[in-house]
Amino acid sequence: MIMNKWSLLLFLSFFSSLASAQEKERKSYIMPYVGWNQEKLDWNIAGNENGQYPNVLSELKWQQLRGPEMGIISAVSISSRFQVKWDFSYQVITSGKVNDTDYAGDNRALKTAEFNLQADKGYTIKTRLELSYLLWSNQTFSFSPHAGYFGSYQKLYMLDGDVPLIPGKELRSTYKPQWHGAVLGLETNFKKENWNVNLDISGMYLPQYSATADWNLREELRRPVSFEHRSKGAGWDAALRIGYQLGQRIQPFVSARYTQIEAGKGTDKLYMANGDIYKSRLNEVNSTSISFGIGVKILF
Repeated sequence: MIMNKWSLLLFLSFFSSLASAQEKERKSYIMPYVGWNQEKLDWNIAGNENGQYPNVLSELKWQQLRGPEMGIISAVSISSRFQVKWDFSYQVITSGKVNDTDYAGDNRALKTAEFNLQADKGYTIKTRLELSYLLWSNQTFSFSPHAGYFGSYQKLYMLDGDVPLIPGKELRSTYKPQWHGAVLGLETNFKKENWNVNLDISGMYLPQYSATADWNLREELRRPVSFEHRSKGAGWDAALRIGYQLGQRIQPFVSARYTQIEAGKGTDKLYMANGDIYKSRLNEVNSTSISFGIGVKILF
């Protein structure tokens, strides 16, 4: 009987403290930031729809896609527990490389062609719209699960290097990948005096990966869409932010972020200038990015 009373008291105390934490007002804020981002993306296709003849026919790798990034994160409190959050970033690609390799044998054997080209042009746009819920907090820690939409849009280039690929013609091909899907994560916040450390880890389910390409020097291919890709993917994202509170409303911060997303088997449709369409298997798509930034959190 005594144990039951103690259990009831502990139970009521826990939920009383939880309710008290949830009733504490969550402040709205905006966080403009600038930084530096580096990305890479690669994909490969097979010779036919069954993944054969050969199992890797063509492979493209964009690497060291670097450039300045700017963005804004905003949160609007709609109750003591809930916030609507929006994150938008834009990166200008100022340097990068791309490798295009073709094979005649399985497992990347019998290389038939390889081109090392420039990719110092393009952009990356990422956006997230989520609903966040304050699950628990005290004077030091808080935990907030969140869920919503994730989208990524890119325009990647294949450009001539010092020596033109075809004399007298300019290589200016493009590949435009897009990722769309759901994101689910947990934001953990640690506060000690004026210091604030925020760690946000998310998983992503991306039921729609799509990409279109314009190969401008391939006269046998249709333009402006020479081929397109379709698949499904998944990924994860980790963001770390360290800030220092100056007064009641201003918090400068430094941040770092790593994102990895990938798509599995899908379809590749090649469109010929004469109207013919050829299908093959898209084997995989892999994309990673890492960024570092500085900004300021402004509370309202």
